[in-house]
Amino acid sequence: GGGSTFGFGSTGVTCSAHDVAGNVATASFSVTVQDTTAPALTVPENITQEALAAAGNAVSFDVTATDAVTAGPAVTCSPVSGSMFPLATTTVQCSARDAAGNQSEASFNVTVRDTTAPSLTLPADITVEANSPEGRAVSFTATATDLVPSSPAVTCMPASGSVFPVGINTVQCSAQDAAGNTKTGSFLVTVQDTTPPTLSVPSNITGEATSPAGRVVTFSATATDLVTTSPTVDCAPASGSTFAVGDTVV
Repeated sequence: GGGSTFGFGSTGVTCSAHDVAGNVATASFSVTVQDTTAPALTVPENITQEALAAAGNAVSFDVTATDAVTAGPAVTCSPVSGSMFPLATTTVQCSARDAAGNQSEASFNVTVRDTTAPSLTLPADITVEANSPEGRAVSFTATATDLVPSSPAVTCMPASGSVFPVGINTVQCSAQDAAGNTKTGSFLVTVQDTTPPTLSVPSNITGEATSPAGRVVTFSATATDLVTTSPTVDCAPASGSTFAVGDTVV
């Protein structure tokens, strides 16, 4: 009767009918059971990750398949889960095949990107003494680190070793990685002049009075300075003054 379980392939069914007089009629037909349904394949949504190294990331994912006939149909993906994915968008192609050879396919994207700016290390504010009329040449070190690449280039304006004039100067620095992510920062270079000039005065002067008022005395006092080319020298009393009889401190 109906409701029997039929195996794969073609199975012949024979039926007979008997009436009360004992007459018999027979007929037959075939039942063919086949599997033409592909497995149901489940892949993840598109995956996006931040790069951890210049080579990219090792990315793992789960892909599963179910089938009405084959328990646990074989699933293959290329690239496989756990592969190293470069900094780019890579399409993962997956397929599932059941025992009857029915196959289903699906794909998803794995994107590894670099959106993280480098880490910039700058010196603390610098204060130096001027050693020329132009100021002073100042050297410093500015560095940067990044996952992609490991040592991005750092540029500073003014550059290390430049001559900084007397005053407060701002140094602007930036580091850019291979993906174009940029980190900026700044620090101050103060060039000050706190060193007094070197003053040269004559030795004590002794002269004979030439009048009741004393004597006119001339002398030369000079000064040099690292920053000011010709510092002004003031003396009191000034050279050429009339000095009274006795000791006068200039």
